[in-house]
Amino acid sequence: MNEVSRYRMRVLAIIGLSMFAALGARLWYLQVMVSEQAVVTARSNITRVIPVPAPRGRILDVDGRVLVGNRTTTVLTINRHELDEAAFTDDKIRLMLTEISIEINRSGQLMKVADVERALRDPSYGQYDDVPIAYDVGGELLVFFGERPDRFPGVRVAESMVRSYLYGNLASHVLGWVGPINDVELRQRRPSVGKEYRLRDRIGKAGVELMFEDDLRGIAGHKVVEVDRLGEIVREREDLFVPPVPGDDIFLSLDVDVQYLVERELERSVYLARSKEPDQDPDDPSELLPAYDAPGGAVVLLDPMVGSVVAMASYPSYDPNESIGGFSTEQWLNLNDPANDLPMFNRAIQGEYAPGSTFKLFTAHAAWHEGVFGTGAVPAADVQWNDPGAFVLRACGDIDPTDPPPGCRYRNAGEKQYARVDLVRSLTVSSDVYYYRIGESIYTNPGHSDTAIQEAATSYGLGLESGITLPFEQDGYLPTPANRRLRHNENPAAFPEWGWSTGDNVITAIGQGEVLVTPLQLANAFATFANGGVRFAPNVVDRVVDHDGKTVRVFGPRALSIVDIQPAFRTRVLKGLDGVTADEEGTAYWAFNSENTDGVDFPLEAFPVAGKTGTAEVRGKADTSIFAAFGPVEAPTHTLVAILEESGFGSRVAAPLAARVLEKVFQDTVPEAPLATERYARSTALPLCVAWHRWRSGNTLDRLDEADPSSVEAGGPVLDASGQVVVRGTRVDCEDLIEDVLEVFEGVSTGEGTG
Repeated sequence: MNEVSRYRMRVLAIIGLSMFAALGARLWYLQVMVSEQAVVTARSNITRVIPVPAPRGRILDVDGRVLVGNRTTTVLTINRHELDEAAFTDDKIRLMLTEISIEINRSGQLMKVADVERALRDPSYGQYDDVPIAYDVGGELLVFFGERPDRFPGVRVAESMVRSYLYGNLASHVLGWVGPINDVELRQRRPSVGKEYRLRDRIGKAGVELMFEDDLRGIAGHKVVEVDRLGEIVREREDLFVPPVPGDDIFLSLDVDVQYLVERELERSVYLARSKEPDQDPDDPSELLPAYDAPGGAVVLLDPMVGSVVAMASYPSYDPNESIGGFSTEQWLNLNDPANDLPMFNRAIQGEYAPGSTFKLFTAHAAWHEGVFGTGAVPAADVQWNDPGAFVLRACGDIDPTDPPPGCRYRNAGEKQYARVDLVRSLTVSSDVYYYRIGESIYTNPGHSDTAIQEAATSYGLGLESGITLPFEQDGYLPTPANRRLRHNENPAAFPEWGWSTGDNVITAIGQGEVLVTPLQLANAFATFANGGVRFAPNVVDRVVDHDGKTVRVFGPRALSIVDIQPAFRTRVLKGLDGVTADEEGTAYWAFNSENTDGVDFPLEAFPVAGKTGTAEVRGKADTSIFAAFGPVEAPTHTLVAILEESGFGSRVAAPLAARVLEKVFQDTVPEAPLATERYARSTALPLCVAWHRWRSGNTLDRLDEADPSSVEAGGPVLDASGQVVVRGTRVDCEDLIEDVLEVFEGVSTGEGTG
């Protein structure tokens, strides 16, 4: 073999060895380096990842009592794919759904076939999903449907975690509710990392549930299961389980006991207002004034020194427990129907009302700090003069008082006259004429700002959102010449008036006309005066705590601005507001000094209360009843505002309500708030307790004849001869229950008063 041939053989040998080496290296890489990855990849073909929802954070009151938590419930579901695989005819499907509805109704829930069909059509569920039909179904349905898979293909009863509102409808407008996320929310929400949303996830829709959604929402975990080629689960891979992380807890500033007291008194006052007969029209005794329909109202109770919300009530309310599974269309329409008085409408922050005479505090502030007192036609603040009961604009000249031109003559309520009125007494007796003069002088005297009243009110926060950590707050409205023209230009059909006159300023001075405030705004404004001039953004949330108990965020006092309140002015106003409750001529005197006027014998010596009544006229309807108060006067701890729609004078409805609430708050006799289960038990026991009360009141022979234990329905509430009723394990004392009911139904006689 020549040298050339040997050279060629060596080259071929090298190439062959190189190829074998490359092939060997590749085999080694595949078998050794990526074998683990290959195994995981292979296994992924037969594993399924199942999300594990995270428990939502709890909501607690200021003392750590749980208001909102989570609970396990049984839910009936239908799998669309399995139902289709059964190849039922339309008639057979209809029959099956009818049977399902019947069984659900037997378990204690109202369910129509149309409701089941509507749920099955929900586009947010896929073909292979288990579609929830009914929540909180009885455990017996698990057996019933489980034993009949051929008749009910795809129907299952499983467990699910849902929200639990332990006090029922208590504080529902503050707490809010949760429901399935919709397409808009899915597009717009920007959740934190790990808290991303999927279709059908639950999300806060209102109140704290919405405002603190990102805190309350936890981080979902997942479990991994192996399935065979038929999709049946073979085993669960515990080594791959990722536990969910619960959401953070929200501690509110609310005191649940005070909240219960406030809501109970608000409901009671609405009932009492509705029971009153319409008054005669003072201008035409043959006619009656509008009826006291009292569709609703609101109460706000604040700590004026730090701006925290102690209680916030709106009536009527709703039970957020009914939102479990989502409100039905019928429920949603009822909850937002004006004919039902809008139960979902949070009147405390969304209701806008004329403040009436409570606004005089801000008019007085403007007059003092603008130098109106002692200038022109307005006497000095300490000068007393007689209020004739009516006021005529100077620009109108001499007019016939029996037939005044429009916009010239303005009266006190009932054209009542007052003697020796100065700044202090003007607040105590609520003289409108006193403030008509101020309103006229401010607008006609070139030395004063035309909008001094509105500027003063704005400094106290009226016409502005308060900054409370709740959604959907309204900002009220303060009319000014500029605002009126702007509204007219934007919508001349709705707002045909565009000019401004002295009469507009006069009406504004007593909180009428176009002035609108929310109950929270008014409470915060009075709290600002009570604490000496610090305007806080109200806090309804105290702190956020994670699932390990570590504080994540604290909401301390949030001061927004300082109102300049001169000491001499503050002293006089405090004296005037104190007289509202303590002076016999004060407009709220009878509310705080007599039980015969639905008020109380309030311990004013120990806890003096500064207050201001308000009665706002509403065209074609009964007056709005308003009362604003704070106390104790020198060291205030609470500020309260009550507003009741179409209920009459502030002195006769709102003021007694405030007196009843503040008496218990100041004396630390606030009753304990019952859980929803206890309230249900009391409601269920009431008919039995009424029968027991009548039985006990009869003679001995009658009681023996009527004592028939066999008449008690098996499994239902049980009443014994001592007046104890047991409902689902909760014991109710009939004597206490009857006493509470009689207190609500006591008649009310109205005392004299205006404002």
